Amino acid sequence: MTLARTALTLAALLALGACDSTTEAPSPAPAPAAEPEAAPDTAEAAQGGLALEGEGLRAFTAQGSARALPFGMSQEMVLTAVSTLLDTETPEVTTNAECGAGPTQFAEYPNGLQLAFQDGEFAGWFLDEAGLTTADGVGVGTSRSDLQSARVVEMIPESTLGAEFSSGELGGMLSSDAPDATVEALYAGLTCFFR
Repeated sequence: MTLARTALTLAALLALGACDSTTEAPSPAPAPAAEPEAAPDTAEAAQGGLALEGEGLRAFTAQGSARALPFGMSQEMVLTAVSTLLDTETPEVTTNAECGAGPTQFAEYPNGLQLAFQDGEFAGWFLDEAGLTTADGVGVGTSRSDLQSARVVEMIPESTLGAEFSSGELGGMLSSDAPDATVEALYAGLTCFFR
């Protein structure tokens, strides 16, 4: 089942590559003896990673290629890709009918990543545990000074959520307004915050 899910995810990511601009990590120096390249092992390829983005998520294969998982992508494809990359079972999807944007479906992973969907499409994410980061290293636990060194940050005045900030399409909350504060949560896209 896991191998089939991994193969399905990789096929979906490769299909996305046909219509998505691909970001390649720098290639290592070529091996001295050039042998014909074998097809990548699907389990090895799935041991890449996942990065947070203001426009969705980004999946990285073990070989270094990256594919966007943008907002608007199908719920099924996103859940399959994220579950495979995190090497975990796909969580139960629940519905919150009280969100300001209307009924919203949520899937919460054990690492604190919560995905939001509407009308069968990926609409947002929220993270409140350390582990996943943006490509430039911002994640839960990042110090305020490192956050401000990595990105342009604007504090949201008088937010009812506390020390809330925005950085382009990425948002988050700090532990306080103090200079030594740390990032407590990050989010992008559709949220269901009651302000």
